[in-house]
Amino acid sequence: MKPGLAEPPSPSSTPRPWAEGRGRAASWPLLAAVAAAILGLAWLILGLATLPDSKAWGFDFAAYHGAASRLADGLGLYAARSLSGPFEPTSAGLYLYPPPFAVGMLPLAAVPLESATAAWYVFHVLALAAACALLPVRPVIRVAGFAVTALAFAVVRDLALGNVSVMLLVPLAITWRWLDRPAGSLAMALTIAVKPTTAIYLAWWALRRRWWALGWCLAGGAVILLVTLPLVGVQSYLDYLTMLRNVSGVTGAPGNLDLGSTMVRLGLTEPLPTLAYLGGVIAAAVAVIASLRRDREVGFMVTLGASLLLSPLLWDHYLAALLLPATFLAQRGRPWALLLPLLTWLPAVALPAVVLAAMLLPFLARDAGDPPSPRKSLMRPRWQGRPPPRRGSHPGVASCRLPGHGLRIHAQARAQQRTHHRPDPAG
Repeated sequence: MKPGLAEPPSPSSTPRPWAEGRGRAASWPLLAAVAAAILGLAWLILGLATLPDSKAWGFDFAAYHGAASRLADGLGLYAARSLSGPFEPTSAGLYLYPPPFAVGMLPLAAVPLESATAAWYVFHVLALAAACALLPVRPVIRVAGFAVTALAFAVVRDLALGNVSVMLLVPLAITWRWLDRPAGSLAMALTIAVKPTTAIYLAWWALRRRWWALGWCLAGGAVILLVTLPLVGVQSYLDYLTMLRNVSGVTGAPGNLDLGSTMVRLGLTEPLPTLAYLGGVIAAAVAVIASLRRDREVGFMVTLGASLLLSPLLWDHYLAALLLPATFLAQRGRPWALLLPLLTWLPAVALPAVVLAAMLLPFLARDAGDPPSPRKSLMRPRWQGRPPPRRGSHPGVASCRLPGHGLRIHAQARAQQRTHHRPDPAG
């Protein structure tokens, strides 16, 4: 550079007021989400001080704690009245889960029930935070998802009862984050071992021909079985099947939100409740099959909603799983879906519609361009993965643009074929 001439400023060093303003504007949603998350955390901490006075406090956890205590004492996991004949699943103290979950509760069996219930509440709050941190979405959506879900009735209800629905958000988030990978499949195996209705994901993987993902999940289930079998014995698994066979009075049970029970709650009689439940099963199957034409994340969320709809016992706290479709839709350009968990405050007769919405709304997500299955890859255009040909252009003609000019020069790309003329017979 000649002496006396100043070096011109580089474009990167030039101040850009518009860029700074845009950065400040972009930080506002995150700050608002953090403020809302702090309020949600304060709400949950306040619940630890007020919920112990409610009648629902530790209702479900007492059954888990009792089953783990019986297991530690070498007794059976399941109550005698649940094995002797038909029973209603709404009674207190009934353990209705597979044996592996009782093995996982053994560390709390040595703790007094009152202290263990409080510790279980704290574990719930930590699990909710961990699940939100594991979600494969933008940070602002993770924070906003925690804030909204902490204020949802389904989560408050789950924490009060001491149920396991919030705890299952962690393996579900892991499955979503590492979908079709070994870590995600093993996390789903753990989820199925606690909540068998999520076994619908096995069929979903089979329909998508994701055999490795299916195999890892089955292998994880086999490991869980082999690890817990020496602790619970074969008889516990046989008792679990007997208990499932004896469950009765599900349709119309107090607090059950499945479509059949909702029909009973509205005053309708048979066969309408049964037909309503079967209609939900058909709708779930159709939705899962239709999701095969979308990317795998859409299918995962649709299948999650279908697992709720297929459950013959659909309690209100099961809807804590709405955290996943809400954050997924927000990530895919539908931020209004973050309010989905708050719909659990609606009356009980409206909650089956919320479950249907959670199953169908993922179809509104913007397409991520991820092929959902090898079956669909056969139907994709041949130019998938590269820009499609321009309209009106010949496949054998290449176009280019000269630098600094607006002229388009078309060059013939195909090689001219040689023409061979046969000799004229008349010549």
